[in-house]
Amino acid sequence: TTLLYTIKFEGMPEPVKETTPLLGGEDGGTDSSQPEAKDKKQIHMVSSISIVLSMMTGVGIFIFPNLVLQGMGSSGASLVLWASSGFITLLAGLCYSELALSLPGSGGELVYVEKVFGKVPANLYLLTTAFVKYPAVGIILTRSSFSYLIKCVDSEANTDLTPLSYGACATGIIATAVVCSMVCYSTKICTLVINTLNTCKLVGIGLLFFSAVYYACKNTVKHHEIGDKFSFVNTTTDIPTILVSLLGCMATYDGWNTLNVVAGEVYNPERTMPIAITVACVLAMALYVLCNVAYLTILPVDVMKTSSAVAKDVGRIALGRPGEVIITICVIASCLATITALAICNSRLIQKAAGEGLVPQVFRFSLRRTSTPVFAVLLHFVLCSIFAMITSVEILMTLGVLVSWTFYMLCFLSLPILRYRKRVESKFRVPVFIPIFLLLFSVLLLVSPVTTSAGYYRISFITTASLFLLLLPISYFSTLPTLVNGDNFLVRASVDLTARLEESGIFT
Repeated sequence: TTLLYTIKFEGMPEPVKETTPLLGGEDGGTDSSQPEAKDKKQIHMVSSISIVLSMMTGVGIFIFPNLVLQGMGSSGASLVLWASSGFITLLAGLCYSELALSLPGSGGELVYVEKVFGKVPANLYLLTTAFVKYPAVGIILTRSSFSYLIKCVDSEANTDLTPLSYGACATGIIATAVVCSMVCYSTKICTLVINTLNTCKLVGIGLLFFSAVYYACKNTVKHHEIGDKFSFVNTTTDIPTILVSLLGCMATYDGWNTLNVVAGEVYNPERTMPIAITVACVLAMALYVLCNVAYLTILPVDVMKTSSAVAKDVGRIALGRPGEVIITICVIASCLATITALAICNSRLIQKAAGEGLVPQVFRFSLRRTSTPVFAVLLHFVLCSIFAMITSVEILMTLGVLVSWTFYMLCFLSLPILRYRKRVESKFRVPVFIPIFLLLFSVLLLVSPVTTSAGYYRISFITTASLFLLLLPISYFSTLPTLVNGDNFLVRASVDLTARLEESGIFT
């Protein structure tokens, strides 16, 4: 299910048909007189729940709990924040259900943003996701794997020291190179690797629960000790700090919008999508709250705040050295599975961007033997290598969240527009205050890095804003036919290189 992101981008080098945005023109949308390609309705209720749940229950629960606890100050407040974030995610998923029914078809944010706001914001979404979000997430996972590995070898090691920081950078580049080589060789092998390694994620989460129960029974945890572990003492009342702590929760819950990417293939979407998203979000919320309860049952609050490998420390205290090693292996395997899926997904996004004229046409070519967009995979490796130079996980996490929630915000804004300006009807409707609340929440979340005193969050905001400003002209000028198809040096060079690749017989 992790590979479902690639379904709508694989084999799509040609630009999509131009549509009139709902905010421009008089009619809006596409011409209803033209026949539309229909997707096969092959995703039923259980499969829909599995798709969303498998994407939401990622490796973030092994990485971000200490950051959330640091920001909130107390264990009780951090648990409330995890539950509240899950509820907000549920509301967002229900809004996306209405969007999927109002604008039928697959594609997710790319389709919604283009149909409501036009081609330029859709191009910007494509570029920022491919050039910022996916590479940043991939490097977060490699750095976390390195941290877990070093801590497993030497629990007293400080991964922030310069030699180990260089090691984390090298690990990110090497791991990405290995994964990209495997993607170029065979997508089928990658699929098998992802399915195999993803089982380690379930083993790791199950082992966490077992560790907490075993530790509580073995040490006879008393009622007053439970009260001390889950108290609200030292809870922060600083609003900017709470909003910044939300970044870690939202990064962990990300994936709730997965079903919209393949919404055109969902059977009976009017019933399936709201129920599947609700069930998946509630299960993910319960899972994350219970994981944090397991952490706090075993680890003292002060230890958990400073730990960069929380799950590994839980295994060491509860089950000794064997538990520590097993959980470390499970976390690293889960990270590798996600890194592989990201390489496959992002290469297809880059290929799609080439088809739209946003990047050089060379990136739309695939190997004839494997149908792998090898140049796009190579660009993904280069992007990840650049992001590997960033030493702060907080900066990388904030970059990913800010990019994601910028376009989530546009999608929430599109709901009132679809309802009241264009009268697009849907059989499933959420109360109007929900998208308005989520719109305001998105704004607060996006500006939260500016309001906090932590310097790395401000750096993340400035970097994200700069990248948007850098990519905006590309998104705009690529829509001008005179620049894309005109007679200039860049166009002639691109056409010449494209012709040579087509004549080689190796690429298609």
